[in-house]
Amino acid sequence: MSQSRQRGAVRKPNAEPKLKREIRWGYYGSMTLLLALVAALVVFGRQPLLETVDRPVAKVAIEGEFRFIKKEVLSERVKPLIDRSFLQLKLAAIKSELEEEAWVARVVLSRNWPDQLTVKVFEEVPIARWDDYGFLSAQGKVVKAPDASELLKDLPKLNGPKESAALVMSSFKRFNQLLSSYDLTVTELSANDRMSWQLKLDNGWLLKLGRDQLVEKMQRLLAVYPRSLKDKVAQIAAIDLRYENGFSVSWREPINELAAAPSR
Repeated sequence: MSQSRQRGAVRKPNAEPKLKREIRWGYYGSMTLLLALVAALVVFGRQPLLETVDRPVAKVAIEGEFRFIKKEVLSERVKPLIDRSFLQLKLAAIKSELEEEAWVARVVLSRNWPDQLTVKVFEEVPIARWDDYGFLSAQGKVVKAPDASELLKDLPKLNGPKESAALVMSSFKRFNQLLSSYDLTVTELSANDRMSWQLKLDNGWLLKLGRDQLVEKMQRLLAVYPRSLKDKVAQIAAIDLRYENGFSVSWREPINELAAAPSR
């Protein structure tokens, strides 16, 4: 009996392929509808969409640590350049304009949706005054800044041919390294067109070094400084080291008056 049932049984049709076809056609239909909606939005809704996203700039936020330049000065330079909508702003032009300021080293700009421009300002780091018209940056660059003499009056003053700025700066550092062990520092350092050097120390001395063997001459002076010169600081005006094997001293008062002065 069981065998006859098996032979006469009716096999149900497989519904799985039909279901897959329905899902596939449903997917294609959804994608077609989505694309049609996007196309309609592009054709008919582009302007309203742009008006929503690309608004006029409502705020310019200028950020940074301002020691040498006022935020208001930068704000005034930015204002004429905010001449178009949020997405149409020419950031490169704004960056270039602000970096023309002497005290500005670098500017980073960013758009903050929906309508704010953020300006991050990094100031130059001056190492010393340069001549009477600017300063020397941490990168050894000479920067023209008319107000540098006043703003940086507590910094050392360096000068020389403009193309020698890096050499003047490295020499300044080297001299200060040599002098630091004797509690002395350089307050002024200059090289003329013939690269003849002289410097002033914080004890008031003017040192004339000439053109060559600068470090050796300084070392020669410092070798005798503790035992022969340190206790005469107030009496010495200048020391000329432009000799091959020695140096000469210029006194603030004549030698005979110093010799006759009572000891203290």
